[in-house]
Amino acid sequence: MLTLRFDGLYRPLTQEGGTAPHAGVMCYGWVISRNGKPIARGHGGYMRRNDASSNIAEYLGLIEGLEALLDMGAEDEAVEIIGDARSVIDQMVGRAAVNSASTRPLYRRAQRLASRFRRLLWTWTPRRKNHAADQLTRRAMKQIRANTRQYRETIHALEMEQHPDHSRTLFPLLNLRVYQPGGLSV
Repeated sequence: MLTLRFDGLYRPLTQEGGTAPHAGVMCYGWVISRNGKPIARGHGGYMRRNDASSNIAEYLGLIEGLEALLDMGAEDEAVEIIGDARSVIDQMVGRAAVNSASTRPLYRRAQRLASRFRRLLWTWTPRRKNHAADQLTRRAMKQIRANTRQYRETIHALEMEQHPDHSRTLFPLLNLRVYQPGGLSV
């Protein structure tokens, strides 16, 4: 059985001197394991001028992890998907509605990806038990903030972007995937 653990992390840009009240950095991390042994991992992040949130960061982690599973050809395998965002797990299994207009497109994308798998088991876990994905999410934030030039240039681009249709655009900052069928260290 395969296991996908995912996580998301949001930091508002107001902490960084950004001007938009809902602008932020959204990072994600995911780990895929086979029988408890990690075989793939990824992390990355985006900035958004409006409607950035923790929930969207969690969906980014889920979507990236599902895409990685598809890249691995795992559609016919049983997959347990584990996340520490109860709202995302509940929404994906239909126990909760998606009320946020900014979250709906990501939810629909995650649903389309999930529908390509034969057997999915959705499991919520407390954050303290989702350490590997959480660690990658935090690594993504550190890497993004360490590249000061790109970080500041993206903040500037967000501040300069005035077109209302682009206010919810995701500006990519980092995307890393590592696959190792024989196993890897997280």
